[in-house]
Amino acid sequence: MGNAREDLIGIQKRLVEELKEALYDTVGRRDPALDRYYKDYQREFKQGYERLSSRDEIIQRLMRANIGYFGDYHTLRSAQTAVLDLLQGAAERGRKVVIAMEMLHAADKHHAQEFMDGEIDEETLRWRLKWDESWGFPWESYKRFFTFSKRYNAPLFGININADDRDRGLHFRDQFAGDLVCALTHLYPERLVAVVYGDLHLAASHLPTAVEARLAKYGAKRRALTVYQNSETLYWKLVEQQLEHVVDYIKMRRDVYVVMNATPLVKFQSYANWQMQRQELVWSGGDELDLHTETALLEQVNQYIRTIIHFLGVELEEPENYELYTAADLDLLSNLVERGIYTAEEMAALKDYLTMAESAFFERARLLYVSNPTVSNAAEAAARYVLAELRPVSSEVVESRDEFYARCMVEALAFFCSKIIDPRRHARNADDWNDVLKRFGRRRWLARIQQLDVNVARGFLRHRAYEERVLQTGSYAGAPRALFELPTDQHVALTRALGRALGDRLYGALENGVSKELIRDACFDELRKPDQSRNRYFQLLRASVTSRTTRHIQRSALPRSFMDEE
Repeated sequence: MGNAREDLIGIQKRLVEELKEALYDTVGRRDPALDRYYKDYQREFKQGYERLSSRDEIIQRLMRANIGYFGDYHTLRSAQTAVLDLLQGAAERGRKVVIAMEMLHAADKHHAQEFMDGEIDEETLRWRLKWDESWGFPWESYKRFFTFSKRYNAPLFGININADDRDRGLHFRDQFAGDLVCALTHLYPERLVAVVYGDLHLAASHLPTAVEARLAKYGAKRRALTVYQNSETLYWKLVEQQLEHVVDYIKMRRDVYVVMNATPLVKFQSYANWQMQRQELVWSGGDELDLHTETALLEQVNQYIRTIIHFLGVELEEPENYELYTAADLDLLSNLVERGIYTAEEMAALKDYLTMAESAFFERARLLYVSNPTVSNAAEAAARYVLAELRPVSSEVVESRDEFYARCMVEALAFFCSKIIDPRRHARNADDWNDVLKRFGRRRWLARIQQLDVNVARGFLRHRAYEERVLQTGSYAGAPRALFELPTDQHVALTRALGRALGDRLYGALENGVSKELIRDACFDELRKPDQSRNRYFQLLRASVTSRTTRHIQRSALPRSFMDEE
């Protein structure tokens, strides 16, 4: 019987392999040519890496590079965000940029320019590009490159071949793109040519070699920097060193870096989710496809439920006794009222809750809600179901303090359990909330979500000060009672913030102050019993602070313009 960390590693590897097998069965096994191409790519990572790096180091290298190769995993939004973040960091330091993208055909430059000049709208651009047919990956993720291009006066070019020519092979595509990249370095010698292309194409023997060969014909050389993303090989190496959830940037060797912002499971699941949506674009029947999509999500959640109960070492009498709903189910709330499960007044409160929720479980209705099918949302929904099934049912009215900490504990345990599936998931900490106050705290006018963030930041930091006093003195005196009586939206947002921060700490402290048994015991608590949740909250907090502190990327440290569009 291994320890908790070994169990977690085994779980994550099993989930990844099962998902990859399912994807291979869906899209077909690799052909020999693609296998060889993929093995070239894998060899890039087999020697491991030189050292850990930082966002700032990569941006500094971009300031001196002529060409920047940026790996892209097309269905993973954070992959495009990472590229934009690095480019924006360089642009804000004065580096001029020209963008060369796989998502556009070379012949589509004039369409892109017409859109950026305001001559055509977004819908017309997509139609002229034949976006859904020729590319098909999420438009919302890629349209941000047009925003970047306009904001920083960065010319944007397509370097992909026309769809009819794709059958000529991957190396042909590399040669075609290589010719264009070479030409751009001559046209814009003072700029960074930012090449955004599929990660596999960036292996040294692929696109970079094609560019170097074309440059050599002109007796020219260019300094190039390569930035891969989310190498599965390196991820498992980081796991061996217990660094997988705290490392964001790696230096592999001179002028070669890797951004690590998603686990292999999250990366491959993004493709599976896209695949379901992609099928919708060509399906004519509609109803059966909706059923297929919902079935796939249901299987995913059920798998995560089984994974969580296996890790905790518990059993459920009915592990799948729920109905699954998503944000696409527009009649969800009204149907619950019509069925007499909730009153109209109760639904009004639940409606406010759902506007902020990524996942929820309504015990009375046996209804599990997932806002959209990301790994994190599905994992947290699975965790909420498991916790609801384990703890005693109680509908008694309790004091506001007990209700406050009961919600905190649900959020903490749900977040912890979701990290069993997605360990790179992070909660906002005190530094993040301090940054929120610095950015928005003194503004006279704020949008509703910004005002809510400011209120939560103040409440979080006030409660954090109280936590420190309790840990130091052992006394619960001086509780911030005003926090227990907040309006519904602030109450939900604050308890979620405090709970997630605790759940993040608990995961980081597992086997280093926090045991699996302690977590399991907390899952069985009668949450609304007087003082139960408050006492458990501080017990877990005390156990978690004995662990080593960990570092992770701060969203507040990133440029806001493209992060705000997440």
